[in-house]
Amino acid sequence: MPLLSCEESIDNAPVVKLSNGAQCIPQHYLRYKHTLSSVQNVVFDIHYCSRYPVFVCQENDELYIQVGIVGRDNYAAKSAIGQQKIVYGRKWRVENELPTSEIIQTVFLAIKKAREHEARELFRLSSNGKITTPFNNHHDLPLMAKHAKLFSFDSSSRENDHNQQLLQFALSAVSYDDAKLVLVGIEQRNNGKWLIDIKLVPELSTTLPELVHSEITLQLVNLSIDEMYRKLMAALLSLSDGHVDENFSYKGFKRFSKTVSIIGLAKLLSETRSYTEEVIAFESSLQELNNEIDKTRVPKLDESNLSLKIKTSLIEFGDLAGMTPHEYSA
Repeated sequence: MPLLSCEESIDNAPVVKLSNGAQCIPQHYLRYKHTLSSVQNVVFDIHYCSRYPVFVCQENDELYIQVGIVGRDNYAAKSAIGQQKIVYGRKWRVENELPTSEIIQTVFLAIKKAREHEARELFRLSSNGKITTPFNNHHDLPLMAKHAKLFSFDSSSRENDHNQQLLQFALSAVSYDDAKLVLVGIEQRNNGKWLIDIKLVPELSTTLPELVHSEITLQLVNLSIDEMYRKLMAALLSLSDGHVDENFSYKGFKRFSKTVSIIGLAKLLSETRSYTEEVIAFESSLQELNNEIDKTRVPKLDESNLSLKIKTSLIEFGDLAGMTPHEYSA
């Protein structure tokens, strides 16, 4: 199979024959030297959704991937709710020697996390007459840590949560991407756990496609409001991740979709990682090259308190295999 311009096979790399008769050199027998252009070409063949453009940029000789998010401003006044806006997720560094497959998976993860960031802001909870977003990523964590007692549970109030009517009222205080959440049923199993069925009812302003015709079932250990909210957010994030799984593709192939056979994946692995005498002899000489690449990824420790903390914690594990962090004088 032809290699990309940024790929080259290692000398004497074994050629593997697949079950369909095709021949290939597996990625673990290739060298990579990615450039801005080669990463752009890889990302060009990735498709998900036009609302999430994937940028490939270079900064100080380092390549990175960044996902844009096109949509309404989650915190805009109602008068501006129809206006579209673009914002940007974090930068994901791409090393020059990173395998092409890992670049594709980096984009996959970057899209998921960009979507999760937005989803957490779309979970709105009415509290004290105001609309809040308790699961958003912009909380002041140093402030919260300083006043941790503000977030302690009152045991007496938790006992009052064990009330189905109160739970239904708590659910009515929530909206997600403007969709309403309707309690369909509550059932306690013989093991004491609770099952809660919830139907999502989108509005005209709802934008997330996975909310159409969606129902979720929560399993709670305790019939408490707090646990319900946490499990609900987790279920909504699972819906978001599932949408990316089923719609993310590279050159038309949906690697993470449920339509991809796990048995088929296992068979491919068994073919591309078959340890014949030829492969064993080759991999012994390949190890030196892999070690050189691994050395470039080992972090360095200085004389900071953080480095001292890391060194102290690693000592507890005794004599570690692999490459331990390098030390140098700050």
